[in-house]
Amino acid sequence: MQNSTDNMVEKTTPESRQGQVMYREIAWSDVDEICKLFEDMWFHIEPHIGTLIAALSARRSVLRYLRESTDGEVAVLDGHIVGVVLLKIEDRPALFKEAGTKLNIVDAQMSANPEGCRALSDLMHWHGIEVCMDKDADVQDRSQAELQLFLVSSRSRGHGVGGTLFGNMKQRLREQGVNHFFLHTDTSCNYSFYDHQQLERIAELPAADDCVVAGDDEHPFWPSDDTRYIYLGAA
Repeated sequence: MQNSTDNMVEKTTPESRQGQVMYREIAWSDVDEICKLFEDMWFHIEPHIGTLIAALSARRSVLRYLRESTDGEVAVLDGHIVGVVLLKIEDRPALFKEAGTKLNIVDAQMSANPEGCRALSDLMHWHGIEVCMDKDADVQDRSQAELQLFLVSSRSRGHGVGGTLFGNMKQRLREQGVNHFFLHTDTSCNYSFYDHQQLERIAELPAADDCVVAGDDEHPFWPSDDTRYIYLGAA
């Protein structure tokens, strides 16, 4: 679940002028806006656009990352978050202890009706695919960190947000002694960005090989026909 490109730009202060991008550490108060950005990016799917299930699915996805994230940065343009990086670094404490409790609450809300159960089942299935791919690719032995979420809004186009966040992320990893990191992405994203960044594609799972569909085998709540990838990069 990733995006954008461009070159590094100088960090600005919270008092930045209109039209300039500010980069700062993520805060718990950012969660609602990040969830909305995530929903617009990946759950803007008919016939569920703007529904409670779409909002809960996005929140569930973000909270799952936040439950394990040890580091994070956001890009802010004109008072709105337009980019997010979440990192999980080996043997480091999670940023937000409350994320696990909030995730359980969302799971309970989604489990309260049949449609929510189907959507939750699909999300858990997708996560299970990633876990299996990690094991097959031996990512734990080849890296010390995971780029869990790299999200860039289209409204930031032309500001170099993707390239800046990615460069800042690598610098933060180096400062914490990380040599290599990995990430998951798929063909619904701008995955060629990672090729341009000279990351190594170490695993690939075509949609046709994902033979187990969560929930209703004939009609999954969140259908997906994307090929999945794992990339490995040097900090």
